[in-house]
Amino acid sequence: MEKPGSGTASPRPLIIERPDLQSRSQRLISATLTAFFWALWLYLWLPVVALVGWWLGATRFYDEMVRLEGYKPLVELLGWYAVCIVALAGSLIVWALYNLVRFRGRERRKARPLVRVAQVAEHVGVEPDTLLAWQRARILHVTHDEAGRIESVEAIALPSGGQGAADAGESGPETLLRDPALA
Repeated sequence: MEKPGSGTASPRPLIIERPDLQSRSQRLISATLTAFFWALWLYLWLPVVALVGWWLGATRFYDEMVRLEGYKPLVELLGWYAVCIVALAGSLIVWALYNLVRFRGRERRKARPLVRVAQVAEHVGVEPDTLLAWQRARILHVTHDEAGRIESVEAIALPSGGQGAADAGESGPETLLRDPALA
């Protein structure tokens, strides 16, 4: 047996990453400081980036944008982009507020009726027990005819031999479907 304090226990991580324990202001300060220092780090690399750009012939960009004042049309275009973004966001906000006022306190959405296995089996044209077997299978190979009707279904066994995760207690045509896509 090992003695207490023998040093064989796994060390705890040095960095504790639990932002959920921080207040909103602490998270905001942390994010602001992180962004500031990333910007500072990128700023320190600017001379190297400028040197590589100069070496690759980026002086043409400088001539177009700075000497010939090509940035002015770019700034104007970005202003129009901002106007479009604000107009789109404003229209979405107005639409949301309109719906909030219109439907306040009234739930108009209705739950879809539950579909029984017997109903789906009748629609597909198979016996309910066959449909239940399809639901229990993990992998199915389904072929359809030109009209979209099911021609054949083959359950493919998994290599490990497992066939599904359905509860053994569920069987019979009165079982409710769990898959809303089939409903």
